[in-house]
Formats: sequence, C-alpha cells, structure tokens
Amino acid sequence: MPVYLSPDSALLTALFECDSTNQVVLRQMEEWKGKSMETGWSFENGRLDYQAKTAPDTVYLPGQDSIIYVPQPVEIKVEVNRLTWGQEAWIRVGKALSALMAGLLIFILIKKRLKT
Repeated sequence: MPVYLSPDSALLTALFECDSTNQVVLRQMEEWKGKSMETGWSFENGRLDYQAKTAPDTVYLPGQDSIIYVPQPVEIKVEVNRLTWGQEAWIRVGKALSALMAGLLIFILIKKRLKT
C-alpha cells in the first residue's frame, strides 16, 4: 500500500550590507532544512542564488487486504436440455411411425413365411 510523504522544505535568512565602496557584502546567513533536502547557494556580484531540491519519496507499507469475502447462499434454478412442445411432438410422432413401420415389417414377413 503506497503512502505518499509530504515534501520537505527549506528556509534561508540572509543579512546583507554595503561596504565603503558600495559593494554588497553577505554579512550573515542562516539555513534551516529537512534531512532529505539538498540545497546549494552562490553569492556573486550582489546576487544570491539559492537552490533547493528534494526527491519525491513513496513508502510502501504492508497492508491487509481491504476486501472481505463473505459467502452468501445463492439459489440457482438449473434446467438442462428441456425440450419445447414442438420437439416433444416430433419425438412422439417419430416413435409412433417407428412402431407402425416395425409392425408393418413383421406383418409382411409373417405373411411371406405363411405363403411359402
């Protein structure tokens, strides 16, 4: 589980003064910063450049699964291969015709046997 850390900060306090030749001189400087902050500064020709960099950091903490599975009874009515009324009618007609053909075949065979 990622936890995003807040960015770090830095504070710089600088005191400047002018010398007798009207040049700006850095008199005092104080810097406060966090432990993950990288800073750099330069002072040239009366110009103070201050740079502060910090890398964004993400900490991954082991967490428990937030999904809780609770079994719920589910009633399912299952009908497999149920025939329609038309299919049942065709099956009954087929059985009746098969029985009729078998009876007719037996009748013809018996009739032929008795003639010879």
